[in-house]
Amino acid sequence: MASEPVEARELRVIAPSLGKRFSGINASMVAVLPEQAKRIPIAAMGFHIPEGIPQISFRQFGRHCWRGPWRIWHARRNIDMLTGLIFRYVFGFKLILLLTSAAQRRHSWLTRFYYHHMDGLIATTAAAASFLDREAVVVPHGVNTEKFSPPEDRAAAWAKRKLPGSYGIGVLGRVRPQKGTEEFVDAMIRVLPKRPEWTAVIIGQTTKEFWPFEQRLRIRIRDAGLEARVHFTGFLKSPEDIPDWYRSLSVVVCPSRVEGFGLTCIEAMASRCPVVATRTGAWPEVISEGEDGYLVPCQDTDALTEAVMKITEDPQRVRQMGQRALEKITSQYQIQNEAESIQTVYEQQLAKRGVEL
Repeated sequence: MASEPVEARELRVIAPSLGKRFSGINASMVAVLPEQAKRIPIAAMGFHIPEGIPQISFRQFGRHCWRGPWRIWHARRNIDMLTGLIFRYVFGFKLILLLTSAAQRRHSWLTRFYYHHMDGLIATTAAAASFLDREAVVVPHGVNTEKFSPPEDRAAAWAKRKLPGSYGIGVLGRVRPQKGTEEFVDAMIRVLPKRPEWTAVIIGQTTKEFWPFEQRLRIRIRDAGLEARVHFTGFLKSPEDIPDWYRSLSVVVCPSRVEGFGLTCIEAMASRCPVVATRTGAWPEVISEGEDGYLVPCQDTDALTEAVMKITEDPQRVRQMGQRALEKITSQYQIQNEAESIQTVYEQQLAKRGVEL
């Protein structure tokens, strides 16, 4: 476990990470927490917390945070909310309970019960806020533009991959139906014969559960004679591999059938890649149709194919759209924007209890 940047007693915010499985929830929390630490004493607590992230153990929390001033408990899952409620109402911890919700669906009765006992709600999109029957502050996720940034020479970055063609079009995320991998492959089978300078890349891990799914996709690709032009990367060993892939690709496709927010879109745009995305998550709120990307219905291979054909038609236009995508991210969706907006919520909640920072 990484050493704490502040004494446990000095913490003003606890960010629990109590889910057993690493997911986009963890990724978004890990991304913003270092930026938050510049503004307020904060630490994560729980599981799947990488080295370098401020964190506190359960023992340290129990020993040093039971007494003292009010602290923020910033939940992102049901288990986080439940644990915060137990600490506050059973053990008497002075915790201000907040929830960030990204889900775009009607919540279960249990989730509604939990969030009605929170002191405040944050939603990552206006769509997510509309599924909450309480007022929520909309705070979009941001992207670290130092980590996700354009290449000096995209053609050279692609050439280093030693893959066919002059341009790459890729999808990032675990290989599974929910991520729209099947729709992406089917679209590529239609597009690539008409775009000989383009190669498709499927970037991400396939877990054991979905090995048969991947094999079915590979058979389709083989039968279409495109094995050399659709590349599966498999598991990426280094965290730096993901930003490097964005810098190699010319277009990124986000074909998920359902998303909470969808960081891949803003990461790609920060890397000066235009995006073709489905109408889920934050993507309809981020992408300007025809300006920095295209939007298509979920699970609509025909629409996805049409949009990819359109965006790959003119490489010069791809570069122009990518530049507009970058400008949007740097003006609206930097990680600093997210941290500052969350900080405002913290300050308002602490002020209600007479706590000054």
